[in-house]
Amino acid sequence: MTNLNNKIALVTGGAQGIGAATARVLAAAGATVIVADLPSSKAAGADLAGEIGGQFVALDVTSEQDWSDAIASIVDRHGSLAVLVNSAGIAGDVVNGALDRMTLADWRRVMAVNLDGTFLGCRAALAVMKRTGRGSIINIASVGAYYPTLENVAYGASKGGVTQLTKTVAFYGSQDGLRIRCNSVHPGQIETPMLTSIYGQILQRFAPTGDPELEKFVTAKLREAIDRIPFGDGKPEDVAKLIAFLASDDAQYITGAEFTIDGGWRLVR
Repeated sequence: MTNLNNKIALVTGGAQGIGAATARVLAAAGATVIVADLPSSKAAGADLAGEIGGQFVALDVTSEQDWSDAIASIVDRHGSLAVLVNSAGIAGDVVNGALDRMTLADWRRVMAVNLDGTFLGCRAALAVMKRTGRGSIINIASVGAYYPTLENVAYGASKGGVTQLTKTVAFYGSQDGLRIRCNSVHPGQIETPMLTSIYGQILQRFAPTGDPELEKFVTAKLREAIDRIPFGDGKPEDVAKLIAFLASDDAQYITGAEFTIDGGWRLVR
């Protein structure tokens, strides 16, 4: 049983999907969890925080000021931060996400949330964790970091950046006697609102006229691709349990590592 007793944990993107599942699993393991998400998600985030006995903080991960305010409030209330899970992320515009159609504005939007937000979170957490010399940062990347993402070029590039950033943070966190660990988790097809949105955008991209037969064909092709995954779609809780392990002292010798959790998708991709 993963033990996170007396650990203060911050989960970004915590109001839904993998973030929400992670907040629940960390709390069940004994952590005090701060659920962080956009102000527009305050109702869902606050409800979840109340459910798990945690706290909700409004946080736009692309804002330096928001990070400064959130970390300051956590330290003021709890005195420290032991775990950061950078789970906030967006898919971007899949309909116009190919290299020859993507706008610079959308490229920057995806990078701002997925990569800049992760960088700002790591930087903010490191400043606090250095006071105790210990901590665990878990960055949510994607299997998209390993493959060409033809219809979503910014997403794959951002997650590749998160993968490399994680290694730099891990090395930094090992200097001068520090034991601040940083690892990346790479989910595959996980049943989340983001995945539902991606499927909807794929339908819009390849069946834009709303033709029933064309939509049926595209849907069948999507299903065929999913059915090739040995274990099928995953659940957010599957990812959350891995994150909880990496957050715990059971993983004290693991840093700078990549953890694919995709039900065997990479075996057949």
